[in-house]
Amino acid sequence: MFRSLRSRLLAVTVIPLLVGMVVLIGAGNVLLAHTIASDNSQRLSSRLNEQITALSVGPHGTITVRDTLNDAILDSYAWVYSGARLIEAPRGTSVAVDRLAGRLAHAQTRNPVLAPGDILLGRRRVDGATIVAGVSIAQLETLRRAVLVGSLAVGLLVLGAVAVSVRRALAAALAPVQQMTRDAGEWEAHDLDRRFNLGPARDEITGLAARLDHLLARIAASRRHEQRFAAEVGHELRTPLAAIRGVAELAADVEDVEEARLALSDIQSHSSRIGATLDTLIAFARGEVAPKQSGVDLESVVREFDGVKVERVGSIPRVEGDPALIRQVLAPLIENARRYASAAVWVELRTRERFALAVVRDDGPGIDDDLGVTIFLPGVRGAAAHGDGAGLGLPLAQRLARSCGGEIQLGQGPGGCFLVLLPAIGDPPGEESRPAAESSDPAPAA
Repeated sequence: MFRSLRSRLLAVTVIPLLVGMVVLIGAGNVLLAHTIASDNSQRLSSRLNEQITALSVGPHGTITVRDTLNDAILDSYAWVYSGARLIEAPRGTSVAVDRLAGRLAHAQTRNPVLAPGDILLGRRRVDGATIVAGVSIAQLETLRRAVLVGSLAVGLLVLGAVAVSVRRALAAALAPVQQMTRDAGEWEAHDLDRRFNLGPARDEITGLAARLDHLLARIAASRRHEQRFAAEVGHELRTPLAAIRGVAELAADVEDVEEARLALSDIQSHSSRIGATLDTLIAFARGEVAPKQSGVDLESVVREFDGVKVERVGSIPRVEGDPALIRQVLAPLIENARRYASAAVWVELRTRERFALAVVRDDGPGIDDDLGVTIFLPGVRGAAAHGDGAGLGLPLAQRLARSCGGEIQLGQGPGGCFLVLLPAIGDPPGEESRPAAESSDPAPAA
């Protein structure tokens, strides 16, 4: 019956008011009717007593009615019987009233009766005489009916006014909800930037809209994060898959067993790399990568990369993180250095404040000066880039570095230069202590 929220709220407001008004009007009119009935009974009793005082009983039981000062009032609606004989009757009354008075005089009941014309008749017996008297209650009955009709009319008007006011108030209060429903119905699944935009919170509804806008922004950011992460994972897997495909095509044409064995060894190596990459990325996506309490030997991880010269300046502390995760941080940087280097790729290890610093360098053409930090955005590639890469390795490396409290920065100097800062064990940086961008860096070691 009440399907919409507006109708339910309207019913919750109007129905109790209706019940309350019915009870109030009913109780008021019942009390008024009881008061009028009590007043009529008193008036009738007084009239009968006055009529009794006007009676006179003779020596042989003869009953007569004396004249009094208010005789005209007493004679109206007054009947006196001596046995079955009518001694006195009013003038000008209707036949129906006279007959009802006669029946009441000889009836057994003592309860008053209502005669036509709103005349209340009562009976009393005294000294062998029966007195029937009446009082007109027409004015009081008219007043009672007028009060009943008036109270019902006022109640209906008040109920209608309240219902209209509440309906309008509910319509105004729920208008933002209806607007939000229409907007949400028009949005498509890919509309990540649509918002309700109901302005600052003025009440509970607009406050809810503001909260939903904030939630939608977080959902959109999470979805974009997932999209970028999927693209970055695809980029990370493209290189080893392409290598596997190339080796497999070459192995299909070789006849020498030793060459075939070497090809299978390469395929196994690339497959292991894919597996390790997937394990690390899946663990990162699930938040399962936990730093080892003993820390990670950064130099050992760097020396796992073939063909990379390692130079250490001073003592290098162990760093926070997971070895596989740090390997995935360094891998895109070293691969880029190998891709663009003329002859050499080297990694310089040193300590800077609370961080262990790995500077990845090559002797290639270097990075465009106008790129700046945009090099870490998905899809951004330098002018010297070649091949069919998607430009997603550096963004993924940056994301992985930040997941363990580190940072990757673009360095300066000849050739390509990237700085990888990882928090040293014993003094983990918080968000406020994340390393700031470097303006310059020392030249590479000879």
